[in-house]
Parts: sequence; C-alpha cells; structure tokens
Amino acid sequence: MYKNYNTSELELDITYSLKLPSDHIAVLISHFVDSILLNILSEETSHTGRPAFHPAILLKMTLFAYHEAVFSDRKITKLN
Repeated sequence: MYKNYNTSELELDITYSLKLPSDHIAVLISHFVDSILLNILSEETSHTGRPAFHPAILLKMTLFAYHEAVFSDRKITKLN
C-alpha cells in the first residue's frame, strides 16, 4: 500500500506562484518518470503499518538530487 500519489495537489493550504519552465530539469525528470509503466515501479508491499511513499516520487527525488551532484541522504532531504 502506498501513500496517495498526486503531484498536482499540495497537502498544505498555501498560496504560491511558482511555474517552472517546460525545459527545466525537474520538469523533464518528472515527465520521464511518469512515462515509465507503473507496474515496473510498483511491487507488492505490506498492507500493515504506515503506507510507503510511492516509488515514482522517490525516483524523481533521487534523479534530481543526482543531477545536482547531491549524494548524501541528509543533503537530499535538505534539497527537497
């Protein structure tokens, strides 16, 4: 069981006006990962305990961090 995977909504009720250009690396990574079939990324997970983060979100975060030459888990957390 995964947490709800929806990148078009925010969980916080805040107002922001950030629009990334279509050629920004974050947008390109997002389109690339979204083009991967979900059954390749999703495996059977445990149905007990806290839901895991969706593998697509984790892959997007990792690819963006590696592009920015950030390899430490703590620094990746700070970057995101």
